[in-house]
Amino acid sequence: MYPDEKNLEEDPTVLDALRRYFNKPAEGNVPVDIERAGNKESAVNRLVFVSLLCFLVGQFLIEFFREALSGVGVLLLFLGFALAAIAFLRERKRILPLSEPEIESKGEREIQLRLVWLLAAFLMSIGASLIYRRGQIDFVSALLWIGSIIAVVAAFFQTKIFQKPDFKSILNGINANRRKLVAYLLLIAVVLIFQFGRLEQVPPEIISSQVEAYYTVDGITKGDTSLWFPRNVVSEPGSYHWAGLVNRLIPGQLSFTGLKLAYALAGLVSIFFMYKLGRRLFDEKSGYISALLLGVSFWAILQQRAVLGFGLILPIMLPALFYLVKSLQEDNLNALLISSVLTGMGLLTNKIFIVIIVANLVITIVYLAGKRNVKLRLTIALRIGIGILVGIVVVLPLIFVVAANPNGWLSPIVGQLSITGNQASSSPILTFFNNLLSALGMMNWLNRSSWVDGIANRAALDWVSGAFFLFGICVTLFHDFFRDRQQSISLLVLLLLMLLPSAFSIAQPMENPSLSRALGTAIPVFLIAGRGFALAIDSLELPNVDSAWVRQAIFVGFFTILIVSRNFSLINTTYLRNYQNSAWNATEMAAVIRNYDIGQAGSSQAYIVGYPYWVDARSVAISLGEPYVNLSILPQDLSATVDLRIARIFLLHLADTESLGQLQSLYPAGIATNYQSILPDKGFIIFIASQ
Repeated sequence: MYPDEKNLEEDPTVLDALRRYFNKPAEGNVPVDIERAGNKESAVNRLVFVSLLCFLVGQFLIEFFREALSGVGVLLLFLGFALAAIAFLRERKRILPLSEPEIESKGEREIQLRLVWLLAAFLMSIGASLIYRRGQIDFVSALLWIGSIIAVVAAFFQTKIFQKPDFKSILNGINANRRKLVAYLLLIAVVLIFQFGRLEQVPPEIISSQVEAYYTVDGITKGDTSLWFPRNVVSEPGSYHWAGLVNRLIPGQLSFTGLKLAYALAGLVSIFFMYKLGRRLFDEKSGYISALLLGVSFWAILQQRAVLGFGLILPIMLPALFYLVKSLQEDNLNALLISSVLTGMGLLTNKIFIVIIVANLVITIVYLAGKRNVKLRLTIALRIGIGILVGIVVVLPLIFVVAANPNGWLSPIVGQLSITGNQASSSPILTFFNNLLSALGMMNWLNRSSWVDGIANRAALDWVSGAFFLFGICVTLFHDFFRDRQQSISLLVLLLLMLLPSAFSIAQPMENPSLSRALGTAIPVFLIAGRGFALAIDSLELPNVDSAWVRQAIFVGFFTILIVSRNFSLINTTYLRNYQNSAWNATEMAAVIRNYDIGQAGSSQAYIVGYPYWVDARSVAISLGEPYVNLSILPQDLSATVDLRIARIFLLHLADTESLGQLQSLYPAGIATNYQSILPDKGFIIFIASQ
């Protein structure tokens, strides 16, 4: 009690009133009227949930009633944004800026450089470059390259006292919190189902672009050590060598399912590091939800299943970003070394990692430029220099490839940026900004990916995840920004930068937004969506109410079921149906050939008669389990089959009456039948030649 407040029941004099005014405590220490504060917090929470409801209803209308009510949906999204801004800005007065993390004071300040190791790294790099020949990397050059990576890391590695993890304490902690244990077991189960469920059936057919990847990986399993694959969608070697490594451990012939399995295994790495990154940036709850959203997302899973060279982007990019953030928060040079090595490995996997280099530089500058410590600011150039040096050593094989064939490596980039293919607009700058605007709407409105690697003409997120992403954007801008500006700015910058590979589609703007080219955007998107979901859960927590966890559990369970069921349907129904309607039914053709061969006691010859825009005969051969059997034949070569002394079967396009007439002339006793596929408009002609 203050000196002049001895009797609050009596009317104070003017002097007493003045004394009370000037002697009142500072604003931060004023005694709080708990009931009034609770009412204010309750009002803010109600406004927050009204805004979230607007986002959910708006995304629902866009998802399911696009043609009729999408305008209403967009208005609700804007309303939700406005309400969230009002709610969080009203709450801002009660938010104190967060102090710097305590772990930051534990970082190293003096860098230990080992010149001998650095010299050894350069010598081994030069040796590897001298041995390297003709796009192949042999055992000696590979050994020198790996040795140079180890040496350059050892040159800058900072010795630290390693603390062994106390597994007993970890197990005790898990047993003490059964709810958390159940939650994590459910997360693991759901993720495994989505990653490995129906691998053989989704997608069901292998097409021409995937055939190239198949033969590339099959060659690697047989000893090919190439670093340059120009016939594939992605020419960099990383993803193919990973698939080759995994499938070497699987007995038997390489299969399309084996390719999908390799990238599904890599997907588990991305989910794990999404959890770690979300936990480091926000909290454990946000990390958990972000990992769940990524683990069930059709956006990420279809990039793995499509087998077009994008399956390793997230498994490499996420740990690279995690260790970058860790290095910045803890001033940990060892984490920076790991991040630099992973970024270099990413460049060996996909050109998209050019953008992550820029993102690393910008995030580093954003994080360190805002620090008050002058010495930390001076480390920006040093950190960037070390990162570039390590990255150059790691990416040495790619430097060999580019040096030997610069036009081949750069042509996809130049072709994407060229305006010659875009006659609709004379201004590449205008096209770029239009593309960027379209790409910004990819998550909640529309993407233009192909039926192979996505579901076109819909949002990249399911409607619930899309709503939480928009809510998370509001949280980032109007809530977290006032607590940690560097982190919020870094997330938003990362979001914009990762859209660039898609937005730079100047030559073919109708291919933008692309789920594959903008795949890196999934990282900030799911982090932001997870943060929004977690804050909504926290808003349900009431002071002095022990049963609040029940409300939170119902909230989480309800929306998790919606997210999981929607993505499961999109992957296993919508995507599968689109794929089947667009791809040719190579598996059915292979089944017809197999059954005929069994009837002929294994002594027959099958042919797929060439026709424009029809099935790739190699797809049929792979589905048949005989990938190197040549089933293709051109119409002008049909006469060469007459002299064969074994049974012959020909498969023809339904519209190829000219080839059918030629076969009937060559084999008057031959039998032609129409095969009715289980899929509409996918039938074909079977012609069995006479003996």
